[in-house]
Amino acid sequence: MTETTISRLLIAAPQGVAAKLEGILATAHITPAAVYCTGGEALARAHEHALLLTSWRLPDMTGPELVKKMPAAGVMMIVPGDYDPAELEGADVLTLHNPISQDALIQAVRAMCYCGAKMQALEIKALRLERQLSERKVIERAKGRLMDALRLSEKEAHYRIQKKSMDTGRRIVDIAQEILDSKEIAV
Repeated sequence: MTETTISRLLIAAPQGVAAKLEGILATAHITPAAVYCTGGEALARAHEHALLLTSWRLPDMTGPELVKKMPAAGVMMIVPGDYDPAELEGADVLTLHNPISQDALIQAVRAMCYCGAKMQALEIKALRLERQLSERKVIERAKGRLMDALRLSEKEAHYRIQKKSMDTGRRIVDIAQEILDSKEIAV
C-alpha cells in the first residue's frame, strides 16, 4: 500500500506526542502535510482549510487556546480523561479521550479527512453556484434594459447580447454588464 500525504492535515502537539501521532498514522500509510511542536508554529503556518490534530497541552499554549485562534476547517483534539467540556464550549472540536487506541485514532483521522474533503468540495460548488446566480442576475437585468429601451422581446434581447458576445469573443455576462454600465444602448 502506498503512503498518502494528506495535504490539509496538520499535527500540533509537543515533540514526543507529535512523533508518536505521526508514527501511528504512518502505520496506516497516512502522512500529514506538516507537524508543529508549538501552537505558535501552527498558527503562523496554518491555512483556513486545514484539518488539525492537536493535543490538550502544547509547550506555549493549551489546545483550547489554539482552537480559538486557529482558522482550521476541522479540529480533532486528544483530551485527558478528566477534561472539562466547558473549556471547549462553543468550539467545533471532535474530542478523543486519552488513552486512545491506534485503530480509533486512524479511523477518526480518516473520517475527519474524508468529511473535510467533502466539505471543501461543497464550499467550492456553493461558490460556483453563487457566481452563476450573480451572473444570471446581471444578464437578466441587461435583457430588461434592452427590452425597455429598444422595445424588444426577451428572446430578441437575449439574442442581441449573445450575438455581441460571439462577435467580440467576450463572455455574455461581460457584455451584459457593459449594457448596464453604459449611458446609451448600442447593441
